[in-house]
Parts: sequence; C-alpha cells; structure tokens
Amino acid sequence: MRKPAPLAAGVLLKKGEAAPVFGSQGRDGPSIASARVASLPAEAETPPRARTAELEPLGFKVPPQFNQEFRRFAFENGYKLNELLFAAFDAFKKARIMESANS
Repeated sequence: MRKPAPLAAGVLLKKGEAAPVFGSQGRDGPSIASARVASLPAEAETPPRARTAELEPLGFKVPPQFNQEFRRFAFENGYKLNELLFAAFDAFKKARIMESANS
C-alpha cells in the first residue's frame, strides 16, 4: 500500500486567508473574486477543456513562492491549474509572434 503524499504548504489556506466564493454576495456587496474575474481582458478566457484521457503528465519544479502565487491566482480567477498554464502559454506565444512581427 502506498504512503499518502504529504500536503504542500502552498495548497492549504491559513485561517482568514480564504477568498470568498465566486459570485457570492457578502455584507459589503459583491465578492472581490468576482470583481477580479470581471476585470480580466477578453483574451484571458478559459480555453476549451480537454478530456482528462487526452492529457499527459508534465512534471517540473518551480520555486515555492511561484507555486503559491500560481495556485492562488488560478483559484481566485476560477481556473484549474492546467487551464491557467494553457492560457499563459498561449499568451506567451502570441506575445512572441507580435514581438517578432515588430522587429
């Protein structure tokens, strides 16, 4: 029987750090998370979802601060981690194409 993996510190939230549920109505009006998503540019829309059976694992290491920031951004903006990676890579490719066209 396999030993369960330890929980990563970047995945767990400390008391008082949790973001409000997307679209929730609190005492002070609409949630901050829904305001952030509404302010994203149209290009940042979630790409079409791929079926899990069509995906392959991609493993690499990143600094702990980047990991925490990446996970927090994905959570606060309603992305799955792989969806955020796909969107970031697409934006990077588009920026490179624009950069090379202007050179």
